[in-house]
Amino acid sequence: MNSLKPVIPANLIQPCPNLNELAGTTGKDLMIWSVDTVAKYNDCKARHGALVKALE
Repeated sequence: MNSLKPVIPANLIQPCPNLNELAGTTGKDLMIWSVDTVAKYNDCKARHGALVKALE
């Protein structure tokens, strides 16, 4: 039995971006870091979920 590899869109097989380190100790520093980190996480989560669906 031959199994075909599914065609996976290139944007779904990109690695997740590296997260920045928290650079300061102020509330402003924490907020800027948090917004960036959450945005990167949400993008990575969405791509991972789409990849899982593509492989089902």
